[in-house]
Amino acid sequence: MKQLLFIAHRVPFPPNKGERVRAFHEIKALSKYFRVTVAALAHNREDVIAANELKNFCQDVFIVSVSNTAKLLRAGFYQLIGKSATEGYFFSRRFRKMIISETRQRQFDMVMCYSSSMMPYGLEVPAIARIIDLVDVDSAKWSSYAHSSKWPLSWLYQRESNAVHRIETSAVAKYDAVLLVSQDEVDALGLSDGKVKVIANGVDVDFFQPDIVAPIDIESPNLVFTGTMDYRPNVEGVCWFVGNVWPELKRREPNLTFTIVGRNPVKAVRQLSQVPGVTVTGFVPDVRPYLAAASIVIAPLKIARGIQNKILEAMAMGKAIVASPAALEGLEIQRGSDVLQADTPDEWCEHITHLLSNESLRTQLGRTARQTVERKYRWSVQMQPLVSLCQRLVQDTPTLVGNSEAFQNAGIIPDGDKALR
Repeated sequence: MKQLLFIAHRVPFPPNKGERVRAFHEIKALSKYFRVTVAALAHNREDVIAANELKNFCQDVFIVSVSNTAKLLRAGFYQLIGKSATEGYFFSRRFRKMIISETRQRQFDMVMCYSSSMMPYGLEVPAIARIIDLVDVDSAKWSSYAHSSKWPLSWLYQRESNAVHRIETSAVAKYDAVLLVSQDEVDALGLSDGKVKVIANGVDVDFFQPDIVAPIDIESPNLVFTGTMDYRPNVEGVCWFVGNVWPELKRREPNLTFTIVGRNPVKAVRQLSQVPGVTVTGFVPDVRPYLAAASIVIAPLKIARGIQNKILEAMAMGKAIVASPAALEGLEIQRGSDVLQADTPDEWCEHITHLLSNESLRTQLGRTARQTVERKYRWSVQMQPLVSLCQRLVQDTPTLVGNSEAFQNAGIIPDGDKALR
């Protein structure tokens, strides 16, 4: 079997968060055809523990721990010198040295980088082929933040967008293949190049399925939202919903409750628990009991990139879903039969009240949603094009020479950067 080095900005385990889910299933699929070594940054003690568990799915795992203080200092420094704060945040000299050391001890046939911030690390590896999974077009995300924010944040976000776009453009030029999660993201990247490929997300239909977990005990009709609650699109989405839709829904349905499920709720989200009928759970070990108890799962995102795993998971659980247009971007599903789409407060109220009064419609939507993900969105189905692409590249691509000066040539490491080691 050929050797593959997978470089990730976070330890891709456990698969309980969007960025980890996709990376983990890529590793799991590739490990059947390659000897996979994972190199990743560990951001906390939990990452260090998780890295040991990841060894069950690949040949070797190498991690470097990074401190929050160092990450923030470097992010600020990079932004001051006109580079991407994101890349500065995920840069580590120790991590770079570890990768170089490991590639001197063994020959890797392929290197795969996960996220734009890992792009320069992959250039250090003397491999036959290089792939980078950008997942989403982060420059478009930062641009969206810029347009929805006031100065000076709008200026900072636009600067970050421009800097990240330069990295994305460089990735297309320097890598043999660049992956994105949907055609919408390819269009957002705006680069016409045959190396840019779509590899869509999937869902674990065996783990997320109806009737295998007991629902939490909620007697009243209940809306559920799941997601990481320090992520800006999730925060803005639930705050918008509670502020613009919830009052009218409670007037129409006094017994209705709304449960916001997800780790690290910021202050603005925690304060929503003071609103009658709204519960904020914080971290839960398993979201499935909350999804199982939901009368309706909602996704009122105003800004979204890529494919929303929360939608696929709710579909796999056989739930009726109401979601915003942004939350449904990139999904090959039927609006109206798989899920219902709502944009304005009036549309949200009408769809939700209609579903609450029509159990047979909720059941039918859930059944159709489940059938759709079983047919289209199993991870085994979604990852096969990635496996085929990697196999073809290591067979067809001429040998590339590793570049120990890659960071400097890419303009990544500032001269004299000793204080931030």
